[in-house]
Amino acid sequence: MNPVPLELRDICKTYRQGDAVIHALRDVNLTIEPGDFVSITGQSGSGKSTLMNILGCLDIPTSGSYLIGGQDTSNMPPHRLSSLRSHTIGFIFQNFCLIPDLSALENVELPLLYQGIPRKERREMAQTALERVGLSERLHHRPNQMSGGQQQRVAVARAIASEPGVILADEPTGNLDRSAGEGVMSILQQLNQEGKTVVLITHDDKIAKTARTHVYIRDGIVN
Repeated sequence: MNPVPLELRDICKTYRQGDAVIHALRDVNLTIEPGDFVSITGQSGSGKSTLMNILGCLDIPTSGSYLIGGQDTSNMPPHRLSSLRSHTIGFIFQNFCLIPDLSALENVELPLLYQGIPRKERREMAQTALERVGLSERLHHRPNQMSGGQQQRVAVARAIASEPGVILADEPTGNLDRSAGEGVMSILQQLNQEGKTVVLITHDDKIAKTARTHVYIRDGIVN
């Protein structure tokens, strides 16, 4: 899928903790252009993970509008929102989120199964994705048979297997050593050069500087 613009308009997100109201995001306005490479940085508790969850349609704002490719997600029924998310966005998480009892190939296949893609086709798509991240010799290895860097490459392959236009990466190098982290960043940069939109949450200023667009969030306010 070709990348599409992501637009946040006056987004607020609040939570209740007892009688207290927590303002996680405050009147956020942000447009991410197709094919951009965006870093989101901020202190712990600043709202950056909440922002990422809303961008990924994993959470919904308390108020405001979020448009994906011009489609307002605010009042979409859950099944339509799920379909839009699965076809538009690929996710990469800090802790890999791989299923221990499945091989690398099976882990990458799983979201494709949920999308209803036939077995032969999804196996080919998963294998191609793993080859793209340099794991053609690890197709049948389980997570505990791979290094942390290899596990994160499996997670990247899972994110790109269905060819989404947008990749959301939440601290993708957070659990990796420097060499493995550089390898994962190199893959993300290559994906961006191929035209995919990449949105990266990181606490590492050096990694953040590799992006073209920089977003800083503090106390739920985007600067």
